[in-house]
Amino acid sequence: MTVAEHPARERIQRTLLFALGIGGLIFGALMATGGSGFLAQIGQLRSPFGIATVVVGVGIPVVYPVLSRTMPIRPLLGLAGGTSLAFLAIQVAWPAFMIDDVLADDTTPWLQGVTAIHATALAIAWPRPLVWLFPLLQGPVVAMVQVQVRDDAALEAVLDGLGAVIFCLIVTGVSVALIAAGDRQDAAAEHAREQAALEATRRTREAEQTRINAIVHDDVMSVLLAASRVTPPAELADQARRAITRVETLASGRSESRDYDPEEFVAVVRSTAAALAPEVPVRYAVDGESPLPAGVVAAFAEATAEAMRNALGHAGPDCGARVEIDVDDSTARVVVSDQGPGFSPAKVSQRRLGIRVSILERMRAVAGGDAEISSSPGTGTTVTLAWSRP
Repeated sequence: MTVAEHPARERIQRTLLFALGIGGLIFGALMATGGSGFLAQIGQLRSPFGIATVVVGVGIPVVYPVLSRTMPIRPLLGLAGGTSLAFLAIQVAWPAFMIDDVLADDTTPWLQGVTAIHATALAIAWPRPLVWLFPLLQGPVVAMVQVQVRDDAALEAVLDGLGAVIFCLIVTGVSVALIAAGDRQDAAAEHAREQAALEATRRTREAEQTRINAIVHDDVMSVLLAASRVTPPAELADQARRAITRVETLASGRSESRDYDPEEFVAVVRSTAAALAPEVPVRYAVDGESPLPAGVVAAFAEATAEAMRNALGHAGPDCGARVEIDVDDSTARVVVSDQGPGFSPAKVSQRRLGIRVSILERMRAVAGGDAEISSSPGTGTTVTLAWSRP
């Protein structure tokens, strides 16, 4: 499955990055002052390397709370992973960019105080088992850098390296466990959807079997019983023709499933929306009891699914998408809207079949069906699906 098909995993990743940004603010404040703070050490490094250490070390992580709520997940994870790799490169390059041979006051590089932030970020962004490389590399990297920037600090450097490894392994393990829990939740949800589909298929088959039995009993058997009488009724020939027609229609596969009452129609659309994005709110109103044809319900379900896929794919999971369903005795309407970047429908290529075929033509192929797409750059998108009883 793609990232967009992992809603639970994505929610956990965004939550972890939000919390990581808060941690970055706290660590940044703690590492700002003192002899081992970046304010004291930035002047001991060649420009612009000193500035880069602050930007990569804490500057980018502190904006994760905002980005985790606004940025699409793929570039967000790419930024987090790339920043942590840049942090590792800066760690290694630190001694080469020092102005003097050792740090003032026999201090250690301030970056050693924020290694856990970037270990966590890589654990969030990278696939397993690669996430374990960063914590394990912290041992030799911290030790070797510290030996080069301090006098007579070999033993302390080794101990600091081991401490960095242990701390980073802990935060990495916690992050991996949380993300794995999200994966299990996504797998359980997918399994539940598959089971629901199998159950729906079974019920459909049972309904079709019941319908076949009804045709055999009501039409075929009644004709045979009537024909067995001594004096067959005058309308027997017409009754036989109707029975043959129904059997032929059934055998051709052109027959539709049973009609859906309004509550079942709402349930179908809601389940379609939930399968793609369970967090998207769905409002519905039912005012009537007249059933809807199965073909109409299928058209609504397919067009709704395509509209939601477009919203989530182009505007992102946090685009403010919502679904509204209204049905009465004469009409049915589904509105899928989002607050994403929008687009100009006139500029959409005719080769883009998703909008034209899966939404507009799919609804207009149903008697009484129609669809409309309203959007412009910067104003979001609204897809309206409508059906009026012929």
